[in-house]
Amino acid sequence: MKALDFNMPKEIRFSFETGITEFKGSRLLIFDANVIGLQRQNLINMLGTEKAKEFFYKLNYQNGYEEFMNMKNSYQFDNEMELLASGPTIHTWRGIVQASPTAFKMDREKGEFFFTGKWSNSWEAQQHLMFNETSHEAVCWSLTGYASGWCSAFFGDKCIAIEPVCVGKGDDHCEWLIKSEKEWGPEADLYKKMLKDF
Repeated sequence: MKALDFNMPKEIRFSFETGITEFKGSRLLIFDANVIGLQRQNLINMLGTEKAKEFFYKLNYQNGYEEFMNMKNSYQFDNEMELLASGPTIHTWRGIVQASPTAFKMDREKGEFFFTGKWSNSWEAQQHLMFNETSHEAVCWSLTGYASGWCSAFFGDKCIAIEPVCVGKGDDHCEWLIKSEKEWGPEADLYKKMLKDF
């Protein structure tokens, strides 16, 4: 199976009788992006930007990690690259963002991992700008958290995603850059600290 063969709408099971919506045994909840965006802003207002960032990054790290394991155990992909690429495919199907990988390199023996791509129509950048002025730093915390968790599960060692380009800081699109934790320098220190318990 190729990543682009995955059709999430066909895999979701809706049950009006039980009130449970499932994807491969995992219960799904469907929320309006505006509701999540408002709660995101409430957390920023109550806790400050750094704590809100940590919350969304860690929450979605767990989500990405778990969803990778679900995909790996539920489907037979043609090769590792197709399995990895199913992450951006799921993100796109979920309405989170339109994800397009651009480059990938990996050497597990040397602990090297490099994965980059473009994000278009990020729900999080859109919501951030509904409540805030243009930021001086990237704002897609849940997207980078998810990508970090997904790639960590795939690679078998901790990976960290950073967003060098972001609509939330005035760019015309968003981009992700993911490397193994050991390959990052000081620019990833905040993320290393946030994920030290994972």
